[in-house]
Amino acid sequence: MNVAILGVGFCGSFPKSDGLSYRELIRRAATQAYADAGIEAAELEGAVSCEEDFISGYSISDEYVPDQLGVQMKSVYTICGDFLHGLSSATMQLKTGRFKLLAVESYCKASNILNKDEVLNFAYDPVWNRFDVTPNYLAGIEMQQFLERSEYSADDVANVVTDAKAKGLSNSLAPYGSHLPKNEILDGRSVASPVTEAMIAKPADAAVVFVLGTQEANIKKARKPVFISGTGWSSGNSVLERRDHATSTGTVDAAKMAFLEAGVSDPKKDLDAIYVSDLYAHRALIHLEAMGIKGGLNEKINPDGGSISTGDLIEANGGARLYDAVLQLRGEAGSHQLPNVKRAAAQGWRGLPTDSCAVVVIDQERRS
Repeated sequence: MNVAILGVGFCGSFPKSDGLSYRELIRRAATQAYADAGIEAAELEGAVSCEEDFISGYSISDEYVPDQLGVQMKSVYTICGDFLHGLSSATMQLKTGRFKLLAVESYCKASNILNKDEVLNFAYDPVWNRFDVTPNYLAGIEMQQFLERSEYSADDVANVVTDAKAKGLSNSLAPYGSHLPKNEILDGRSVASPVTEAMIAKPADAAVVFVLGTQEANIKKARKPVFISGTGWSSGNSVLERRDHATSTGTVDAAKMAFLEAGVSDPKKDLDAIYVSDLYAHRALIHLEAMGIKGGLNEKINPDGGSISTGDLIEANGGARLYDAVLQLRGEAGSHQLPNVKRAAAQGWRGLPTDSCAVVVIDQERRS
């Protein structure tokens, strides 16, 4: 059973959306998605919400989602993970035949978080908090081990930042796009050596909503549907002392799963646009290697500037990447449009201290 992305909506990215509440962010993104899909909210049979109480700042944070999405008294399934985890779950629900039309939603109101590092600390085993070090220390361990065991150097990691920020200048949804010299990245303030401040994506506010439907849904009403041909998800070892920090086992397994389903044998050749999580610059290289894409950066990797340019949207990060992938397949990515994009893949990562990842492959045309 084919599942299609019938409509997409995105409200953001803003370094601080002072004039919009998180409810308004969600509602605006939903309104865009429904118009794009050619549907009314009443036609939806349910939704998948990707958010977490602790980050949102109050209990049962998804209790407001039915109002903002217009799915009152209908099924709402919440996942504390990246948007791509939620989209994969919605795809499975549609393939059961139980549903024909679902919405997938995620948002980030990072400007409501006073101290992200303090929140991040709670994700670790309490034994580590007693050392009073930055929770970004794990990123430093990852980058150091990755550089020691690969052919990459600190210069290559800095190139990820310069490349992302330069691409962001062509993306109207990228508030952090800029020309940043490599020496300012490498010699900048150290956060967790060898990770510097410029190698970490800055926070932003945004919401993303997708409308998914099956073949039985009225795809003809959608303006430009694209098709989900493969999904995969996995988590690496949750015990930090037993994890291989030079790679992403979660991405390796998620990519294998998605690529097998989609019939992708050589991702570097078969994919016209590739999106990976770059919440930390070295992680972009780790994720590419884990997906079997060797050789570092090129123009078709994170053409939107990634999180380094669009901002860290926490659970909505994968949604922002997939949103741009949909625009690329439609030929609607504006000044950062790539030529002849017919197939794309997006990888999402839950962020430190996890290795919880998901990969989604989408196609311009329906595959058998």
